[in-house]
Amino acid sequence: MESRKKVGIKYCGGCNPHYERVEMVQRVQSLFRDRFLFLRYDQQALDVLVLMNGCPRACADQNLNQTGIPNRSVTEGKEFESLIDWLKAIDRKGNL
Repeated sequence: MESRKKVGIKYCGGCNPHYERVEMVQRVQSLFRDRFLFLRYDQQALDVLVLMNGCPRACADQNLNQTGIPNRSVTEGKEFESLIDWLKAIDRKGNL
């Protein structure tokens, strides 16, 4: 049985969100629950990292100590489909 890839989620501080970040992550999790394991961004052995920013300021992107991990920064609600496409591509790729 193939193990699920580990996706780390990092949220910004939420001081000025322009969309519902948590709701978007919940939607993503429901679509990929059988393919990915969603964890906090500071967990060990992550395969990819999703940075959930509430606005274009992209505070979640700052001070990342994770190097070499593929990541995707989301700054607005209309990026939902592109995030889905990115995760599908990660899933198809198999071993990273």
